[in-house]
Amino acid sequence: MTGADVKVCRTCVEASGLPLTAAQRGAEWMLRWACFPWCVNDHTEPYAADWHSAFPARTKLRDAAIDSSRYSGNGNGLPWLSAQIVVSNDKPQAYGRHTEVWLGYGAHVGELSPAEAREALEEMRGFVNRLKHVVEEAAEIARDDFEGDPEIARLDREAEERRSQVVRSSTEYAA
Repeated sequence: MTGADVKVCRTCVEASGLPLTAAQRGAEWMLRWACFPWCVNDHTEPYAADWHSAFPARTKLRDAAIDSSRYSGNGNGLPWLSAQIVVSNDKPQAYGRHTEVWLGYGAHVGELSPAEAREALEEMRGFVNRLKHVVEEAAEIARDDFEGDPEIARLDREAEERRSQVVRSSTEYAA
C-alpha cells in the first residue's frame, strides 16, 4: 500500500476508526518523522514505535475463536493471522535500514525478511491445499457423528468423580 492508494478524505478515515497514513497526515509529517507514505504509526505518542509499519492484512477470524488450548486469551481479540510491512530505519547511518514482514499468528509474531516471508507464503499455499483435503475428509467422516445421551454422560461423570475421590484419599496419593 502506498500513499496513492489511500486518497480518502481525512474526516472519513477518522470516522472509520482506521489509522491515518503518513500521506494523509501530509508532507510535513513525513519529513519530520522520515515517514513512508503508507506508514500508519502515530510517532507523536509518548511511547511511539521507532519503526514504520503499514496497516496489517488480517483475518476476520479471531485467534481465541479457534484456540482449544485457551492460550490465546493472552491476546484476546487478536486476529488468527496477520501480516504487515515494518521498516526499521532509526539512525540508519549506525544501524542501517531493514524491511521485514511481521507475520502474526494469534499472540505470536514472526519477524521475517522479505525472502523468508515469500518462503512462508509458499508453505502456506501448499498447506492450504492440504488443509482443503483434510477438511473435505473430516466432513465426510463427520456424517457418522452423533450426540451422546446426557443421562449416561451424567452418570459417567459421577462415577469418575467417585474414582478420583478414592485416589485422592488413598495413602499412596498423599505420599
